[in-house]
Amino acid sequence: MTEELKNERAPDLFTAKRGTDANSALQPNTGEDDFPGDFARLKLTVIRPVFEEVGSGLTERGHEIKIAEEPGGKISIHILPPGVSKSIHPYEWFPTLSFFGAPFTKTIGLHGRNARRNSDGGSGERGVYKLPQVSREFVEKELKKFVGEIANW
Repeated sequence: MTEELKNERAPDLFTAKRGTDANSALQPNTGEDDFPGDFARLKLTVIRPVFEEVGSGLTERGHEIKIAEEPGGKISIHILPPGVSKSIHPYEWFPTLSFFGAPFTKTIGLHGRNARRNSDGGSGERGVYKLPQVSREFVEKELKKFVGEIANW
C-alpha cells in the first residue's frame, strides 16, 4: 500500500465531508436543514400552545385533557370526554390527535384516533405536511375539526 493511501482519510458520508487534500481535517456539512430542531421549536411555539389553549376551553366544558410528548418527537393531545370514566384505561385509549416528525422526509405527520379502541374506523393518518404548512391557524383548525368528530363519543 502506498504511503499516500495510508494517510488518506475516508469520508464519513453521514456526518462530514472530506477536505481537498489527504491531511485536511473532516469538515462538518454546512447549510443542512435542522429538521429535528425546527420541529422541536414548532412544537414549543405553535403546536403545544394551541393544544393548551383549545384544551383549556375543553376543560371548562368538562373534558379531561392530557398533552404528552414522546422522546422520539411525537406530541399528542388526549381528550377524555365529559361523563366518560377513565377507570383503568390509559389516556391512549381515548380520542387522540398527534403530530410527529419524520426527519428522513422532513415532513410532519398528523394522526388521529377518534373512536373507541374496540370499534371500527375513526383512526388513521390525517395528512403529511411540510414545516411551513403547520401554522397556528392550521393546528387550531385541525384540532377543532377533530373535537367536532368526537362530540358524540
